[in-house]
Amino acid sequence: MSNPKDHFIRIKEAQQRSGLSRSSIYKKIGEGTFPPGHRLGPRCRGWLNSEIQAWIDAQIGAAPDVEPWTPPPPPARRVEEKKLPPLVPNEKGAEAAAKVAGVVGLAVTDGEAPPDREIALRFPDWPEMMRQRTAAAYLDLSESAFIREVYRGTLPDPVVLGGRQSWSREEIDAALARLLKREGRGR
Repeated sequence: MSNPKDHFIRIKEAQQRSGLSRSSIYKKIGEGTFPPGHRLGPRCRGWLNSEIQAWIDAQIGAAPDVEPWTPPPPPARRVEEKKLPPLVPNEKGAEAAAKVAGVVGLAVTDGEAPPDREIALRFPDWPEMMRQRTAAAYLDLSESAFIREVYRGTLPDPVVLGGRQSWSREEIDAALARLLKREGRGR
């Protein structure tokens, strides 16, 4: 050893220092591009720390002048205009609610534009028993708002039919009538 502070390092540290795998180190030794190291025993090889450092320095010196790595710019965020769905009860929203409820056509006479609150009343074919999604559409509420009103007691509790919750249209109408009467806006 030329330097008294120089010491032998084993394969694991040589891997860590060089950034190469074990097989790559032995392949490069065979090619003559990595320090061969020294036999320390029948199944033991070691490298002087200075040899590995010299190899690392040579790799850095052999690399062409490269600009330091800079991270790429973040991807441009696409800003899209959110198109809100039409609200029921207007004509387009009423058509969407009718599709949810399984109503085939909307009975609005030509030239007549009913007030918004009356459009929901023009669906005589709403089913007698409605699942949550249909009942929410019937009342022009989101499903979460519908359930919130059920928990508050404003709307009736469901009944279980076929293992699923359903609401009676008659009970929903009665709950709405009570609510409107309480607010002094009877139908």
